[in-house]
Amino acid sequence: MEYKNQLRKLFIGGLSFETTDESLRAHFEQWGTLTDCVVMRDSNTKRSRGFGFVTYSSVSEVDAAMDARPHKVDGRAVEPKRAVSREDSCKPGAHSTVKKIFVGGIKEDTDEEHLREYFSQFGKIEEVNIMTEKNSDKRRGFAFITFDDHDSVDRIVIQKYHTVNGHNCEVRKALSREEMNREAMVEVVLAMVVTVVMVVAVEVAMATRVVVAMEAEAMTTTMVVEEGTLEVVSNVSC
Repeated sequence: MEYKNQLRKLFIGGLSFETTDESLRAHFEQWGTLTDCVVMRDSNTKRSRGFGFVTYSSVSEVDAAMDARPHKVDGRAVEPKRAVSREDSCKPGAHSTVKKIFVGGIKEDTDEEHLREYFSQFGKIEEVNIMTEKNSDKRRGFAFITFDDHDSVDRIVIQKYHTVNGHNCEVRKALSREEMNREAMVEVVLAMVVTVVMVVAVEVAMATRVVVAMEAEAMTTTMVVEEGTLEVVSNVSC
């Protein structure tokens, strides 16, 4: 069910800070019934974060909205893309905009026609390249397919499971060396941020324990002083 819901959802980037849930809905409901529509906002300032999500009642309505590109909301050009699940959002290239896919697990009896026949349902194919050994025609078990639109690639990778000529295939976005280096750098930065957050959390926890211990010690000292004061007063009274 979650997988099917994901197919009905679009990420809308590049929103104006003036765009509201209502104006976003008013634009995208032209292509179908929206079951959800939200502009993401900062939890503290409530200011728009510049992107949002719309969810349609069917996949065909999502396709219609994507076929109607480009889109303008509140006078500003926006970028709609197939929404990536939280599970897949951390994978390399999850948010990259590319027109080429890597197809692994190709068997010897699978040729270019089989690949074209299957993957053409997702969009117009520009090139199919089945990789072979450098000095022979022996196939290496994988291929690259290039489309004329990045949306075709997004649709394919969201679906996850693909069967070509009776065989299951591994499909993912084909990233250039530059894109892979950029993704790796992003992962390093994210790891550093996570580490810093964890260190700060530990330091805050330790500082909190110290403060609590100091407060407890202060309370104990106060109680001792009060008891001593009472004792002195009692002796004076006697």
